[in-house]
Amino acid sequence: MMDQKFSFSGSFNKLKEYIDTQIELVKLRSIARGSRILASLILDVSKILLSLLVVFFFAMALAFYLGQLFNNYALGFLAAGIAFAIIIVIINVAKGKLELLLMDLTIRKVLGKWHEEDDHLEEDRLSRLRKKAAKAEEAAAKIKEEIEIIEDEHEQTIEK
Repeated sequence: MMDQKFSFSGSFNKLKEYIDTQIELVKLRSIARGSRILASLILDVSKILLSLLVVFFFAMALAFYLGQLFNNYALGFLAAGIAFAIIIVIINVAKGKLELLLMDLTIRKVLGKWHEEDDHLEEDRLSRLRKKAAKAEEAAAKIKEEIEIIEDEHEQTIEK
């Protein structure tokens, strides 16, 4: 039989441990999510910088190619500059739609990285809860058996 008694201080300590554990879990999840987002941001900035270098070299190649066609490198660079100026004007005309598109892509990416691991965490949490529920059912069955034994002993004692 159990000789343990209910204790408010023990329950309070368990509650405090639980709250501390939950706070620590929130901190760790936030750090994991934040670092995932930061890593993604660093990779995206790196891709953008490398893309700018690629565009720069393509622009130089285009300018030299056009310079050869025109037999004047200055005219080739001028033509390449005009081509990029036209691209900038097109981007400015479609500025509103491009901003919305880029905002949507950014939000999806950040939220995707934010919730990326949550699915696995939720599955783990549900698995742990199922195990706890199974243990609780086993414990309840044992307690029920003990209660029946005690009731039987009590009835036998009363009969004597």
